[in-house]
Amino acid sequence: MTRVLIVDDEAELVRNIANYLGSFGDEFRVSTALTGEDALLILKRGSVDVLVTDVRLPAMDGLDLLRRTMDLSPNTRVLVMTAFASPDLRSLALREGAQRFIEKPLDLDDLRKAVHEAMDLGRGWTGQVGHLDMFDVAQIMALSRKDRTIQVSCQREKGVLRFAEGSLLHASVGDLEGVKAFYRMVDWVGGRFEEIEGDAAARYQCNVDLPLTHLLMEAARLRDEQHGSRRRPGAEEGLRGTGQEVRTLLQELESAPVAVAGDSHIPEKEERPMALKDHFNELAAVEGFRGLAVFSPNGEMLDGIVSGKFDIKAAGMFANNALLNAQKATDQMGVGRGNLMQIRAPQAVVIMRCLNEAPEFSQTVPGKAHFHTVVVLDPEGNTGLASMLLDKTVTKMTAELR
Repeated sequence: MTRVLIVDDEAELVRNIANYLGSFGDEFRVSTALTGEDALLILKRGSVDVLVTDVRLPAMDGLDLLRRTMDLSPNTRVLVMTAFASPDLRSLALREGAQRFIEKPLDLDDLRKAVHEAMDLGRGWTGQVGHLDMFDVAQIMALSRKDRTIQVSCQREKGVLRFAEGSLLHASVGDLEGVKAFYRMVDWVGGRFEEIEGDAAARYQCNVDLPLTHLLMEAARLRDEQHGSRRRPGAEEGLRGTGQEVRTLLQELESAPVAVAGDSHIPEKEERPMALKDHFNELAAVEGFRGLAVFSPNGEMLDGIVSGKFDIKAAGMFANNALLNAQKATDQMGVGRGNLMQIRAPQAVVIMRCLNEAPEFSQTVPGKAHFHTVVVLDPEGNTGLASMLLDKTVTKMTAELR
């Protein structure tokens, strides 16, 4: 039986979570608290296997409770949840010792799975592979979304990678740390893998703050430039680099910042003083990003970027009709002009934003900006941050599109 403590100042949410987990018979023993102080009293009275806490609590906040739990009961796994997610907050929670960072609104079944995964952290493994490179290993970790710290040995070199929820938190090899260490290891082929557990794993602090998918794509871009036109990692044959080639890549990193990943297949508009995609960097860095495009009201794609395979043009054509219908509906309801739609599907989340400076939603007036922006994310992507940054990006583009 897994002993779970739920902490949130929303009494109804706490009750719903407790009832749901309690419905699985002897699988869980659930305690609840509405404040961090009450949670600490429960922790002092007896051991708790998994603590699930909200960030925003009265008096003592969830991160303070996390820190004090790590001191009081270091073997307790902690899951942090919040309705106000951001990459910085997520990194801070994981750096302080949380096993998972969960966005609200909660999916109770996903929460149950997260509790089980947190309990699985003590089951270590070792192994040896002969034909995988670090792209394969990193992609496996990203897809599994497991929390793992692994020591990787390849010939005479040895490095450490720490993953959480499909993201890379830490990379180190020799004297290199963070992104540079990851790019050093990315050409390793074969080697030995050994999991690092418990307190030994906790000492590898967060030194990577870029999404893993972007790191992989940027590494592929750099190697494409170095090797010429070849198939990218993850295909049937991965790229293999020499030590000298890796050192050359590291020298490139010394002299230039890491570029935002994403392959653009949209031709440049020479008549524009600045490509619209120059405004896309912040959105492209959001976790789970798959694509972004800007469309005129008649469906013409003005600019865009795509990360991986996705038909962004088709999404834009649909967005034009969807936004027009949404604006017509809100206008008839008398609640003001609707300008944002979000559709969640099993394989993607699509966010659509209309900006029209004309007085009537169905009109396009010369000298007034009127365009649609479509953002596509993975289902687990940070939709809250994407919606916030979308407004910021749209504002930046408005002057260029008048």
